[in-house]
Amino acid sequence: MIPAFAAGGAAQMIHDPARGVVDGDCRVHGMDNLFIAGSSVFTTAGSGTPTMTLVALALRLSDHLRGQLA
Repeated sequence: MIPAFAAGGAAQMIHDPARGVVDGDCRVHGMDNLFIAGSSVFTTAGSGTPTMTLVALALRLSDHLRGQLA
């Protein structure tokens, strides 16, 4: 088995702009139209394979954006 690494935590999802990069809607603090949906918003690694969590995050963000544009 080849070891793998998934980068995470570079743009952490934390409500406080002084401590994190994105809010609970994956919107970059202080920006109106910039969203991040990737493992970089995770504050911890969680599991070894975050694929399904990333898919859920992307679907949640798409629902949020669709609601804003409707």
